[in-house]
Amino acid sequence: MVSILAGAVPASAQPSADSGRKQAIAVRVPSGSIRVDGRLDEDVWRQAPAIANFVQKEPVEGAQPTDLMEVRFVYDDTALYVGARMESRNGTRVQAPMGRRDSGDQAEHLLVSLDTYLDRRTAFTFGVTASGVRLDHYHASDTERDPSTEFDPVWEAQTTIGEHGWVAELWLPFSQLRFNEHSPQVWGLNLNHGFRR
Repeated sequence: MVSILAGAVPASAQPSADSGRKQAIAVRVPSGSIRVDGRLDEDVWRQAPAIANFVQKEPVEGAQPTDLMEVRFVYDDTALYVGARMESRNGTRVQAPMGRRDSGDQAEHLLVSLDTYLDRRTAFTFGVTASGVRLDHYHASDTERDPSTEFDPVWEAQTTIGEHGWVAELWLPFSQLRFNEHSPQVWGLNLNHGFRR
């Protein structure tokens, strides 16, 4: 579990260093400063700290990942933006077959799960395959095995594939999420880069 902290957060709201939890901080940016095109070339992306020290879930839980990933978060008045770079090591081709919405099992993909109530039980999941197919579902309980795929929010994702991997850029409007009116906002976060090799 990673905590995502929005804006300037007092030390009392931040997870302690010995809690074993990583944290992501979303940086506020001016509205209209990001064009969702799958490139991450706007200056505002460099302002946000990157999360990069991930571990494997499968096939060897806790091992170093075979492919590197870097994820950043920014937000404006209306939406949370996610920018991610996935590196393919050793010149391995990115798996990017096209498919239907919510069908990304055979493609390399990124999943961003937001526990907006910080209850460690529920989550809104937004994802995208390397070819740009959007994936979204809602976890109503503390299980990965039974997500509700009837959750079809309005949001956007764009991707680009390059020589050494791929980039994903997501626009997640706050109107499509449910969360309490607290300041600061502290959410749970789970990031997953899935691929079959």
